[in-house]
Amino acid sequence: MKKIILPLLIKNVKIIKLLGTIFNVVSVVVLLMWLINKNLVVKNITFDKEALFVCLTTIAVFLNQFYKWLLSEAEYSPAYALALGYVNNFLEPVITQLIEDGSNNPLIYIYKPKNLSELNEANIDRTKAAIKNMAFELEELQLNLKQGRARDILTIQKSKTKKVFFDFPNTLSSLSAYIDYKSSSRANEFNDKEKDRITKMLFEKFYGKIDELTKQKNINTNIKYCDKALNIEF
Repeated sequence: MKKIILPLLIKNVKIIKLLGTIFNVVSVVVLLMWLINKNLVVKNITFDKEALFVCLTTIAVFLNQFYKWLLSEAEYSPAYALALGYVNNFLEPVITQLIEDGSNNPLIYIYKPKNLSELNEANIDRTKAAIKNMAFELEELQLNLKQGRARDILTIQKSKTKKVFFDFPNTLSSLSAYIDYKSSSRANEFNDKEKDRITKMLFEKFYGKIDELTKQKNINTNIKYCDKALNIEF
């Protein structure tokens, strides 16, 4: 239910907040009139204050819950912003350039880490070494993109006719300070489990947004994911 409603709510954040405030205020007014036993009459119509109060508070509860969902979703906005930049400034122009350079339906494997440490320099070097140990040729290809600055991407080649591309989304490393801030600002300060939870959620939002954006741009068939198990298919 939340996944269905949330996209509609995001488009109407201010309205949801305003309606929630209005219904909360009106509910309080009706409650006060009920407590002082004063009739509520509008255009000669006398309202049942108890029934009205229940209806208003029920609506207010739903609106408040919707607003909490929006606030919760906003917590992961850094991941959305990074995904947007990654797709618009890297994936789309790189795929376009590869096709223009003669690659037939190029396939880019995007690395999917479980934690940020997998993206540090030493771990990336170990991952590259593991790829080479699988008897694959690993080379760095520099693309001079028409859209923006030059970009580097890894080429993994199994044979002369079997080749894929590979990228570490290093942009995720910029989430480190945000994750530290969010985990240390909670009641369970410096809780590693809380840090792991936030990291997992941010990663899910990042890759989920990539799926959404690449589908919109019709390049979703040009990407796959892999983790440190390196299950690469040609």
